[in-house]
Amino acid sequence: MTRSSWMHLDLDAFFASVEQKLNPSLKGKPILVGRVDPHGRSVPRGVVATASYEARKFGCKSGMPLFQALKLYPAAIVVGGHYKEYIKASDAVFSIAARYAPKIEQVGIDEAFLDFSGTNLIYPDLPVRPGDGSASRHGLIEVARKIKEEIKTEVGITASIGIAATKVCAKVASDYQKPDGLTYVQKGKEKEFLAPLPLIDLPGIGRKMEEYFHRLGVKTLGELAAVPFEKIEAWGKFTINLWEAANGVDNIWFVPRAQVKSVSRSETFAKNSNDPKFILTMLQYLTEKAGEELRSEGYFGRCVHVTIRYNDFRTLSRQRLLPYSTASTKEIYELGETLLKELWDGCTPLRLVGISVSQVGEVIQPSLFDSVRAKRLELEKRIDRLKSRFGKNALVPASLLAVKGLTR
Repeated sequence: MTRSSWMHLDLDAFFASVEQKLNPSLKGKPILVGRVDPHGRSVPRGVVATASYEARKFGCKSGMPLFQALKLYPAAIVVGGHYKEYIKASDAVFSIAARYAPKIEQVGIDEAFLDFSGTNLIYPDLPVRPGDGSASRHGLIEVARKIKEEIKTEVGITASIGIAATKVCAKVASDYQKPDGLTYVQKGKEKEFLAPLPLIDLPGIGRKMEEYFHRLGVKTLGELAAVPFEKIEAWGKFTINLWEAANGVDNIWFVPRAQVKSVSRSETFAKNSNDPKFILTMLQYLTEKAGEELRSEGYFGRCVHVTIRYNDFRTLSRQRLLPYSTASTKEIYELGETLLKELWDGCTPLRLVGISVSQVGEVIQPSLFDSVRAKRLELEKRIDRLKSRFGKNALVPASLLAVKGLTR
C-alpha cells in the first residue's frame, strides 16, 4: 500500500469545547461563544465566535451575528470568551502533536498540518491480515489515534484528524467525520474521495464562489475536476488552483513551525542618549514599522521582545507573551514600553533599542471577542493603505514629529 504522510488536526468547536470543559454543566447543551456584558447578558452587536455542535443543529455557526443565531434558536446559552484558556489549551494540544510529528505548521489557534514524510521506519505500516482492512493497519492511523486520545485525556477536548498524501485532501478529510473523527485517504485515491463532496467542502470555495460554479452547472468536486482545462483557464488563475485541488493535486505550501518568521526592528542611535522622551519615541517608531510589516503580510504575533544596548555595549533583553495574537501597533507598543522600563535604569545612556514580535502566524480575529480591539486594528490597516497610496508621511503620530529624521 502506498503511504500517505500528511495529517490535518482540527479541534472540534474549539472555543465552545473549552467553555464546556471549564463549566461541565454546559456539556451537551447548545452554547454560543460571543460577547457578553458585565452582567453576563449577550451583546446585541456581538458575533458568534463558535457554536457548539448542539447549537449547530439549529443553524447557528461561527461568524454569524449573535442576534441572528438567537433568532434561529432562542434557547441557546451565550457565554463570554475566556481567551487565556483558549491559548493555554491550544499550546497543550500542539505540544502533544509535537511528541509525534517531526514538523508542524500551526495555521490557527485550533488547527495545524502535521508532516510525517520520511517516518516510515519510525511509524511502520503493520502487516495486513486476512479480513483486516488495510487502512486500519496503517502506521499513521495508530499515531493519529494516540494523538486524539492524549488530547482527550490531557486537555479534555476532542480533535478530528484527516490523513492523506496532500495537504488539501487531509484538511477536507479532517472535516469528513466531525466531531471526534479520523479519516484516512489512501495515496492515489484523493480524486475519488473528493468527487462526491459538495464544492463548499474544498478550502478556498466560499458561498459566492459556490454560487458562481452552480450557475455554470458545477455542483460537486467531481464535476469541477471533470471540467476541461481549456475552460478552467478561461475562468481565471484562482479557478485553476481549485481545479487542481479537486483533481487531487496539492498546491498548498508547507511552512514548518520552526520556520515561521519573526518581525523585528532596531536602531543604533547617532549619539548615545538617556533622554526618556527620545528613547520612547524611537521605540514607538520601530513598533510602527514592525506593526506595518505584520499587517502587510497578514501575520499576527504574540511574543514581544525588547532589546537595549548601553553605551558600554552591555546588551539586555526581555520578552513577554500577550494573552492573544495581534498585529496592532498600539498593543505591541504598550507591552514594549513596559518591557523597556523594566530593562532600562532610566539614566545610563543607551546606544541602541530594538523590538521584535515572534510566535508569528496565528491568525486570530479579535472581532470575535473585543469590538474595540477589532476597530483599532481596522483603523491601523486603513492608515497603512493611506500611507501606501500617499506616502509614508501622509499620517504620522504627533509624538514622532518631535524627533527629527523619523518622518523623512
